[in-house]
Amino acid sequence: MRVPSIDLLRGLVMVLMVIDHAREYSAGPGRVADPMDLSQTSPLLFTLRWLSHFCAPVFALLMGVSAGFKPDRRRLFTRGLWLILLEFTLIDWAWTFNPLWPRKFWQVIAALGASNVILSLLLPLGRPAILTTGLAIVGLHNLLDPISLPTNYLWALLHQKVVLPLPFGFEFRTTYPILPIAGVVLCGYGIAPWFQRADAARRLAATGLSATALFLLLRTTNLYGDASPFTGTLQSLGNVTKYPLSLQFILMTLGPALLFLAATHNRRAPKFLITLGRNPLPFYIGHLYLLHALALLWALAQGHGPAPLSVRFGGIPEAFGFPLWQTIPFALLTTAVLYTLITHAMAPTPPPDNPPPRPNSAKTA
Repeated sequence: MRVPSIDLLRGLVMVLMVIDHAREYSAGPGRVADPMDLSQTSPLLFTLRWLSHFCAPVFALLMGVSAGFKPDRRRLFTRGLWLILLEFTLIDWAWTFNPLWPRKFWQVIAALGASNVILSLLLPLGRPAILTTGLAIVGLHNLLDPISLPTNYLWALLHQKVVLPLPFGFEFRTTYPILPIAGVVLCGYGIAPWFQRADAARRLAATGLSATALFLLLRTTNLYGDASPFTGTLQSLGNVTKYPLSLQFILMTLGPALLFLAATHNRRAPKFLITLGRNPLPFYIGHLYLLHALALLWALAQGHGPAPLSVRFGGIPEAFGFPLWQTIPFALLTTAVLYTLITHAMAPTPPPDNPPPRPNSAKTA
């Protein structure tokens, strides 16, 4: 089942993702390590990074919704394992251009893969129980924030961003802990039937408004759901915890995302974004390789000599970069190239102009 509004939203956040990843190569001297650090960031830098916050939770929600249209336990399980494998092969190599790079990252694709495995194991419980479980995880997982087990690999995978040692000089950072991502995937699975109802837009709008209102309540009162306090400024309102996704982070992003789905439900959508939204994995992998290759070429063009083997992780020359305003056209060019390649790959093969004549069996005999 294809729902245009889902493909549209997925395609839109993928463009935001490319802008954010292109941004990582900008700045040059004086680059800011954390764009969300309110003591160092600029309004433009903060805004570009904040917009990218929609990507991970929207990917997770829509993955759950798509799984809910046609539940297949075996497919979910095997797809989850394949996503984890891709994270530590093709995707890892795209970030580093070096299979032996010593630090390995448990990022969003691996977390989504693990969430698929979890969902496959929970399918026998039925949709209401899965939705309830997802809501409980999303709403209550911040109660686990005080638990810090910096040497426990399982806990790090589930709920703590930390760097852990691996054999042979490697190390492992759990950038996207599984628990809140899995909670969002389960919620997406639970609401999948809404898209087949006549009142889908109303349900999505009501839920989106409720999530946004709850975010504003929790954020402005510092009551619960995030370790980073609200200090009264507009930037601090959006400066919520991403690793792992806090309750406030999820409400802040998925509230507007649900409102977007409600507003675009059963509406015509741009083919460009629809095409991207229907091909998320090849686009995701392709944009990492293309952005990284372009950055290496840019480093050479700026006279840095042999470009570093990895521009993104630990090898960026201090003087390398480009003005932040160039991030958007740089990202849009990357997106246009990948769209062209995807469209060409999807195009049906035309039949030959002059097919060879079929042999006459009677004459042959």
